[in-house]
Amino acid sequence: MPLHAIMRDQVTMRFWSTPPHASPATTEEFVAKMIAAPGEGSDDDFVIEAAGLVIGKVGAWRLPDFGYLLDPAMWGRGYASDAVAAFIAHRRRSGSRELTADTDPRNEASMRLLRRQGFVEKGRAERTWLIGGEWFDSVYWRLGL
Repeated sequence: MPLHAIMRDQVTMRFWSTPPHASPATTEEFVAKMIAAPGEGSDDDFVIEAAGLVIGKVGAWRLPDFGYLLDPAMWGRGYASDAVAAFIAHRRRSGSRELTADTDPRNEASMRLLRRQGFVEKGRAERTWLIGGEWFDSVYWRLGL
């Protein structure tokens, strides 16, 4: 499964809401949950492809909160920015009124991307995510559509 190669990578998953996927079965379960998401407004996930290869994902398990991840080999090429812009446009066409995001304050690249897309920082909180036995902080973002 191509997405597993990305989701097992320590660098890719360093700021994600779960530890790196230990096995293909973990990623298969993740994808199955994406596909079977319960109802309107909660199941808006997309795989990001480039040149026929899976390079990441963008979407929302529970709108308006959304997220994205990208294979580090593809960082710095504009793929994440393009995927986020396409997701924003899709949600506007779908009638959404806002999107929100939660980033780790150490993830400066992601925060720059959100700012470029028009997101505004709405607050910060400490020790919001317990992932793999370690606490992480949050920066909260909002974009009015």
